Amino acid sequence: MKLLSFSPAVCLPVLLFLSAPVLAQDAPDAPPAQDAPERRVIPPLTLEERIVDLIEAIQDEAPETYRRMAELPREEALARVMRALDSGAVLVSSSANGKTTAAGPNVDVKPWPALELTGKKFLYLRFDGLTAQTVPEAVKSLDERGGKPDASGVIFDLRNAFYGDYSTVESLAESARKLKCPVMVLVSGKTSGMGELLAAVLRRDCGAVLIGTETAGSVFPVKRITVNDVAWFVPNPPAKYSGISPYALKPDLEKTSEARLDYDQLKESPDKLDGDPVLRLAADLLTMKAAVRPVELSPSPAQ
Repeated sequence: MKLLSFSPAVCLPVLLFLSAPVLAQDAPDAPPAQDAPERRVIPPLTLEERIVDLIEAIQDEAPETYRRMAELPREEALARVMRALDSGAVLVSSSANGKTTAAGPNVDVKPWPALELTGKKFLYLRFDGLTAQTVPEAVKSLDERGGKPDASGVIFDLRNAFYGDYSTVESLAESARKLKCPVMVLVSGKTSGMGELLAAVLRRDCGAVLIGTETAGSVFPVKRITVNDVAWFVPNPPAKYSGISPYALKPDLEKTSEARLDYDQLKESPDKLDGDPVLRLAADLLTMKAAVRPVELSPSPAQ
């Protein structure tokens, strides 16, 4: 369930005029028994009170999210509030408040060593997850290539990168920023979480070209915030990624294909890419980029 894609950053006077469906935990009170003593009924929280409480909780628990919300145009902020409320909520114990989670099952992600493709022209890095086991060797390979001006290109295959640790993204990004060659990133609908974040950072900082299909749309970890016994799942972006959008990434070049070469097959025949149209396109683009690379002319000798 997706709630609050950087929802309310709103002016409270305007919120007082909002109307929306009743939240999940609201239910009509059971009629009192006829012989029950008269008791004082505490009225339920109004919609406006719930919204105000939610905004205050986001401000306290996820300040970077609140900062982003505050920068939204008023109309867009109000629309997102209403979409969030329409999507419902989950009743939880207040003990769950503040828990930050990263989407992804508890699985063992296998590291794939870097490969040199098509005559050792291109460095190919495949990730099924970004973890302490899969990232260090990739960083080493990137660092070895980073200072080579004649390097032809690097391909990040993130089509199945959906699991791992968000702290690993920056180490990969830092090494990628040192590259002096074009970068291609393969993405798909399975690219989510830290895989999406890495793709977005590579596009922003390295001018990477994204190839494939639109990503899952869960770039950041979420923080569960409990307000009035209702859980709201709020994106919780690190401040250093303030320029990264929380939405799904649209590829620069759309290439729809589920075909993906087996890693062992690719390792055995690194020049045969036709069984993987998305990878083939990335390699072809790098070949063309290498062919038209500008040449630095030497200064002409003095007359």
